[in-house]
Amino acid sequence: MPTRPVAFRTHEVARIAEVSLRQLQVWEEKKVAVASRCGRARVYDATQTVFVLVCAELRRRGLSFQCLQRLAREVRQILVDHRVADISSARQVFLLTDGRHVYFADSQNKTCELVSNFFRPILCVNVSRCLQTIHNAAVMQPLEESCSGIGVQSE
Repeated sequence: MPTRPVAFRTHEVARIAEVSLRQLQVWEEKKVAVASRCGRARVYDATQTVFVLVCAELRRRGLSFQCLQRLAREVRQILVDHRVADISSARQVFLLTDGRHVYFADSQNKTCELVSNFFRPILCVNVSRCLQTIHNAAVMQPLEESCSGIGVQSE
């Protein structure tokens, strides 16, 4: 039995990521967060939602918005390349950044190796915890039937 793709509306993503709706709107205006469309509604798939959670966590840990703007494309590409939305919650995966580069670590050894090679302060985000937050969210209900027949289009 195939599973339906998970999709979240803007207010659901804001609640999960613990950011305000206005903050999420600014991120969308500045092309940091990119939502798809279902009619007039903005909709986030699982990868886009993980991206917003990672960005929110980086901001909470002190990464400036300007730095986040510069790194957004690289973070998004890493999440897509490593198919992070499909990773089992049992695996521990991390995103590390020094504000200039972003690295993906999917093992303890790789994480330790990356940390030892940084010469600047780094920020580390536990992507597995972000995934667990999404899975635990009560909003994991599929979108209303009105959107299920419409193809979700990326902007």
